[in-house]
Amino acid sequence: MKTLIDGTRGVSLFLQLNMDRFLVPLLIVAALFLGGMIFSYTAEY
Repeated sequence: MKTLIDGTRGVSLFLQLNMDRFLVPLLIVAALFLGGMIFSYTAEY
């Protein structure tokens, strides 16, 4: 039972690190996209 709990703890840690590596570039792209939209809106009006 202890081995099973340690295994799931390792998997959850791996998923947290993997999610963090996926989320950071996504947030950077979203920030650049929103910044471009706001800049183009202010340039038009």
